[in-house]
Amino acid sequence: MINQLDKTIEAILIDEGGFERGVVDIHFETPNREWAARISAPTLNCYLFDIRENVEMRQQGRQIEPQEPGSAVRRQPALWFDLTYLITAWTQAIEDEHLLLWQALLALARYRALPTERLPEALQQRATPIYASVARPDNVLKSPGEIWSALENQLKPSLSYTLTLSIEREKLLQVAPVSSVLLGLQQAKQINGRAAARDTPALRRMWFGGVVRDSAGQVVPGALVRVEQVGIQAVSDDDGQYRLGSLAPGSYVLVASYAGAVERRSIALASQPAAGDSSSAFDIQFHQRWEGSAHSQPP
Repeated sequence: MINQLDKTIEAILIDEGGFERGVVDIHFETPNREWAARISAPTLNCYLFDIRENVEMRQQGRQIEPQEPGSAVRRQPALWFDLTYLITAWTQAIEDEHLLLWQALLALARYRALPTERLPEALQQRATPIYASVARPDNVLKSPGEIWSALENQLKPSLSYTLTLSIEREKLLQVAPVSSVLLGLQQAKQINGRAAARDTPALRRMWFGGVVRDSAGQVVPGALVRVEQVGIQAVSDDDGQYRLGSLAPGSYVLVASYAGAVERRSIALASQPAAGDSSSAFDIQFHQRWEGSAHSQPP
């Protein structure tokens, strides 16, 4: 996986940054003193120095994936991880070094998510995008001097480049899908000094879902959809479909986010759904128009 991401970064730098192979070298080695002494040509170094879970994208509960008619598979939510690269330029003249670093910044800043067509074939079938960000103010490199001291090298200007991707977890037991649950409640009362049960109306809890689309009506896979009031969430699949639950009837706010774009929708779960249907569908559409690929270059 990581070596394939390295190849993608190299391809973006060469194609979008205008770096000519054989004129500017691109390396992924540790930029310590020994490595720096060996370089002989202008070089961009992309050093992967940090991997950690992105807890802000952590999901709770379990997802239901429909299978053949009449069955479904439960899966634990995917885990999201940030892979952060330290990108530096190495030349004889400081003006050339700054030029290389600026070209690298322009190339990497073009994409908020890695374009599918630039990914190796093994990564093109992923259900969720690989998000990308460069020079974030909240990156993990809080004290650059410390890392350069650890590398026994001089402090250099650098770019932090972070790729955020998901890792699917194991499937659980295959079960018949459940669209709603009826909970019968009883309240105790005293009759002649003894507790007796009194029936109350059943409380229906519902599963619901829908389809996420962009401004052109195309489905959006990999969008994060959550219920604002209670925090449950799910990620839309390849067909843009999401599924959430279970909630009691009432009014809620759905929040859909994708690569920085956010869309909100108020919904109401009825206590009595349509006959023969105990689930509800709520589609969400982003109203911002994205240039180029709808799933690689949101504004």
